[in-house]
Amino acid sequence: MNYPPDPKVRRMEYAFLDSVLVGGAERVTVLYEDYEPAVAPEHRQRVPIELRKCRSADVGHPHFNLRFKLANLAAIDEPFLYLDVDTFVLGDLKELWARRHAKPWTGIDHQWVPTDSRTHRSPFLNSGVQLVSDPAFYDLAAILAVQNAVVPLSEHIAVPKWAMFPCPGHDQAVLFRYFRTIGYDYRHPEVGFDWNSCAGMTAAERVGDRWVARAENYDVKLIHYWSQFKPWAVGCPIYESYAWVDDRS
Repeated sequence: MNYPPDPKVRRMEYAFLDSVLVGGAERVTVLYEDYEPAVAPEHRQRVPIELRKCRSADVGHPHFNLRFKLANLAAIDEPFLYLDVDTFVLGDLKELWARRHAKPWTGIDHQWVPTDSRTHRSPFLNSGVQLVSDPAFYDLAAILAVQNAVVPLSEHIAVPKWAMFPCPGHDQAVLFRYFRTIGYDYRHPEVGFDWNSCAGMTAAERVGDRWVARAENYDVKLIHYWSQFKPWAVGCPIYESYAWVDDRS
């Protein structure tokens, strides 16, 4: 992550960590570049949490998700589950983690979102949830080579985004091109939209002592507040329930 200090973001980060720990995470590593995220003492008391300051790589393109996110995830040398910080976990992460053995790299496609025309096309990857069992498969050099053979990232000033990438996004577009080129199907039949559900299509409510959510015809296990669907923008009741975090110094 690399969000600048902001009360809205702080609340989102707190809710994210809360949900990850309730979801069963046994340890958490947060990658950041410039802005060290605040981690509450109560979170640190529950599981080991590492704040890892990382550097960007020269990939030929200035976008954060390419120079930082893609480059640093590809550098991890052990199996891992990656979640964007603008998510909220409702399901059992151990259930998701158990699916890692089926494929070296598992991801989930973007949903078709009625209010976002960018999604009104053939399915493509959303990189906000990544389940990686074989770190060697996450080969940055090979991934970049496939993209650069079509349109070099270094030509980003002259080439418009729609002509450079095969789908919306940056890191996810480069990954999508790579997987499609090598004939690799990153999807898992038991890891679907329920594990990466757009907040703009998800309704959450409090039932007893826990939050539950529903979208279309499935129960949601992870809400993703990507792009214009940030929790403060969509009035998410989960996010609003963490208003007390704003009063912390």
